[in-house]
Amino acid sequence: RAGLVESRRGVGAGWSLARELESMTLLDVYEAVEPGPLFAMHRTTPDQGCVVGHGIQPAMRGIYQDIEETLRHELARVTLEKVLRDVLAAPRQPL
Repeated sequence: RAGLVESRRGVGAGWSLARELESMTLLDVYEAVEPGPLFAMHRTTPDQGCVVGHGIQPAMRGIYQDIEETLRHELARVTLEKVLRDVLAAPRQPL
């Protein structure tokens, strides 16, 4: 659904990339596989009767938003072409 891969049936069946590697980023892949925030607060509401639990989410909200923005920016900078180049350049370890 994200337009990253295509499938074919019949002769030559299988999956292939729908776009060139240089046009796909790690952010594209992440969003296709795991929608939602990259770095999120715990899904369960903290104990509101607790001094820390009562104020932790409002105190951390801006920090989490900044982290989310930074992560998205960094993932958007890395193309699958770069990842593949790095993978192919890595020295092979003997078995």
